[in-house]
Amino acid sequence: MRGRVMKTYQKMALFVFSLMLFLTSVSIVVVSPVMADDVLVWDEYVLGTGGAVVSPTLEYGKLYRIVADEVWWYNNTINNLAADAQYYTTDHSNSWNWGNHFRAPDGHSFLRISGQDVDWGPFSNGDTGHTYTIYYTGEGAAITFEIVELVIPPLMDGGYVNNKCQIRVRIYESVTVGGYVVDSNPVEIVKLWMIGAMIVALLVTVPMIKYYRKAHRRTG
Repeated sequence: MRGRVMKTYQKMALFVFSLMLFLTSVSIVVVSPVMADDVLVWDEYVLGTGGAVVSPTLEYGKLYRIVADEVWWYNNTINNLAADAQYYTTDHSNSWNWGNHFRAPDGHSFLRISGQDVDWGPFSNGDTGHTYTIYYTGEGAAITFEIVELVIPPLMDGGYVNNKCQIRVRIYESVTVGGYVVDSNPVEIVKLWMIGAMIVALLVTVPMIKYYRKAHRRTG
């Protein structure tokens, strides 16, 4: 009788021990998706002299990263006065590293997507390439990019005759690949093992104590 009881307790302890091994292994190998470097799907120039440029079809529901950089000259007759996707300068001393900058007025942008103004974000000067980034969710259709010159007296006349240069636009598609360990903290694993050891000890010792007490009463 005693032998059968001992074997039962041993099996229980082995089961709990095996369960702890399984849970620990799960905590080590669980992976989460990681984003690889975005894949470039389109790279074109939008001319400061006007005209729309059409992207490829952007898949419905997919998130894309759109990057616009470089400058265009909105008044080439007055020492190359420049603008970028969102801002312009009236400082003609340097068309790349501007001495001043102004945001396109009234919520407008110079670089527009499918005829709509875009908020391209904080100013980027020449040291960061006049670079702007936004995220766009595809709608199952192509989109267009166009530089729109505004009328901002006295230097910006809204025309394209005296314009020059272009803005570069790139579209990136995010791709999910592989994974990385997200729960391999050794402290947490040690805690898990300690809890498991306590459970095993309780499952083994408590029934054993009860059994020997009963046995002692019978023999007493």
